[in-house]
Amino acid sequence: MQAESTTNNNPNPVVKDKFRFARVVAVAIIVALLFAAIIASLTSKPSAGDQVWNSEMTVGSTDSPNLYVMYTDLMCPYCDVFSRVVMDHWDEFTAYLDEHHILFEVRLTDYLYEAVDSEYSRASAEGAYCAARDGKFWDYYHGALQALWDDYQSKGIGDSKTSPSITNLPSDYWIKIGQKAGLGDNFVNCIKNHEVSDELDAATAKALQVANGMPSFKFNRFTTAGFDSSWGWDYVKMYLDAGLGKK
Repeated sequence: MQAESTTNNNPNPVVKDKFRFARVVAVAIIVALLFAAIIASLTSKPSAGDQVWNSEMTVGSTDSPNLYVMYTDLMCPYCDVFSRVVMDHWDEFTAYLDEHHILFEVRLTDYLYEAVDSEYSRASAEGAYCAARDGKFWDYYHGALQALWDDYQSKGIGDSKTSPSITNLPSDYWIKIGQKAGLGDNFVNCIKNHEVSDELDAATAKALQVANGMPSFKFNRFTTAGFDSSWGWDYVKMYLDAGLGKK
């Protein structure tokens, strides 16, 4: 007669408990890591470069944590005052951006064309977007600011809401500004064929939802609109300081 086996095929209770404990710990670690990842994604601030509309219209490091946005229109005289002050203090401005880790973005629109049917607003903006395509936005933008000042605003034309408006602007005015900045046939064709109209329309539509007039500024929690024609670098710096929470 064959003897009955006395071997116990069930796992040792102690070993079984150890495996169960290990599984619980592993699951707990995974849950904790997932929770930490979710919290990090909710609390981490994206870099300024991740928030820009057009990287060609920026100055500063795209890795900066701070994004300073200016909504503007080249045919807005008060916008141009701010931008000319910045242009005239360019070294100080860029040094401030570097020191305080700020990326500055111009969000150029044809706001006045949409709002009050300003006839030159759209053409000036199309020139800027065409220049940006060729990597020469700032050359065009600064050239346009200087040309408008030399030809009109310094003479009391188009420099305020109450001054005489700019009229009879040559049809090739913006093309000549671009050519002076070193832009060639691609730029000219871009303007003549209105190749950037969709991009400009989209930018203006978004700006109209958030901008409270021209110019409008957003820097962290600081938002404001307007700039006086008598203001200078001290006021630009005040706007920058306000975005950093500095008194």
